[in-house]
Amino acid sequence: MVKTMKKIYTYIIFAFALMQMQSIQLFAQQQSVCNSVEIRKKARLLFKPDFHYDASKTTFVTFMNKKQFKELEVPLYIGERYKVIFSTESLPQDVDIEVFDKKYSSKSRTKIFSSKDVEKSEDGTYIFEPKKPLRRMYIDYSIPPTQGEIEKGCIIVTLGYKI
Repeated sequence: MVKTMKKIYTYIIFAFALMQMQSIQLFAQQQSVCNSVEIRKKARLLFKPDFHYDASKTTFVTFMNKKQFKELEVPLYIGERYKVIFSTESLPQDVDIEVFDKKYSSKSRTKIFSSKDVEKSEDGTYIFEPKKPLRRMYIDYSIPPTQGEIEKGCIIVTLGYKI
């Protein structure tokens, strides 16, 4: 009985260690595809002199053979002026970015930004300044299917507020 328990305990520890190693390898692969620290530094420079950096969020994207959709909810303070910078330089192909005033499930939501309507800069950034005050904004990423191998990248959204 004791030998059986020791074997089970050993298998559990081994399985846990294996899972940890796989998660570390996955994290390292994502970091090599997306240098988020450097991309955030570049985005922060775009806020000066009128805006202060507030927050950023990295969304890792894996392009597969089917279309995908991701939505981020961003809480905002009413009365503040914001600048939003979308950094897409590490993406192997374009992703459609849209910003709405309400979540995807709402029937009465209004689009307030689309990457299709503005020109992307040379370094893969889109800059957006909401015109009307919002409590929340919802960022939708439409990720197209890939034609070949599975590819990875990231989108970094950086938020700043007016001084």
